[in-house]
Amino acid sequence: MLSRPFSIAAFLVASLASSAASAGVVTVTSYDMVNGNGATQYTTPTGGQNYFDFSYTKTGESTPAPNAGTNGSPNPIPNNSNATNVLTGGTGKLTDGVIATNNFSLVSGSNGTISNGFTPATSPYYSSLNGQPSQYVGWKYQDPTIAFHLAGGSMVSQINLYVAANGSGGLVGAPGNVTLSIGSTLLNASEYTETISPYTGGNPYASSTALITITLSKAMSSSDLFTLQLFRGALEQDGYDYENQYWDPINKKFNDPLSGFQENAWDTQLEPWIMVSEVEFLAAVPEPSTWLMMIAGFLAVGTLSLRRRRQLATA
Repeated sequence: MLSRPFSIAAFLVASLASSAASAGVVTVTSYDMVNGNGATQYTTPTGGQNYFDFSYTKTGESTPAPNAGTNGSPNPIPNNSNATNVLTGGTGKLTDGVIATNNFSLVSGSNGTISNGFTPATSPYYSSLNGQPSQYVGWKYQDPTIAFHLAGGSMVSQINLYVAANGSGGLVGAPGNVTLSIGSTLLNASEYTETISPYTGGNPYASSTALITITLSKAMSSSDLFTLQLFRGALEQDGYDYENQYWDPINKKFNDPLSGFQENAWDTQLEPWIMVSEVEFLAAVPEPSTWLMMIAGFLAVGTLSLRRRRQLATA
């Protein structure tokens, strides 16, 4: 029968082939951010279309925080400096394990559930979503910063952000860039890679979702504070169409003063809305070379142990 060290080594060899699949999602214990925006920031407020983190619940409590369903900024033209509603000490939509499977246009009113589903003959799917939780938190004219506190004991190697994609329409686009700070240190762009790809999931209406993947060149301890800042991407065709529709060439101003589109989107050439569905932190998986070193170590210990037993048996 194999000695225990040899059994352990055999187990590690068997595990090596499947190590890539063993990467787990690190638990987010809380995240801090300015809440999303809503009807106040629309050209014609309807009482709906609120992209708040409605389910945000403080740690140890059983019901959402009172300000979870409140606009991050009550100003018609929000920005990073005039936000008034900061969510802290809890978790919500961004880490609930639900990746968007529908378009951001299916939005909620005051209670955080979808209320504008419809049933055209070709797409009966949407009406079945009425009453279900909305899936995005959104910010307008802002580059939101989100600080994540993670459960300790892991090394983080990758971060996934599921966002509303470019080409979604509605003045919504994927972040053009995401920066990462560990603790109080802003990482240099050479310390990680950032890619974006389509994410469709298993739903034909999820084509408006994109996956941003941040891969760290060196894994970081989950005990550190991970802070992401999302920067708006370049103005898309819907923004140019909007400018053509609302620009008054005679008075040289927009016929849409409430949204502030001219100074906040047209002049900056940035797409107004960023929307996020889910953020995942993935634990690092040991490199094959690390596994091989561990196996070699166990084999060495096993060999030495077996040699000593033989010496004792012949003594």
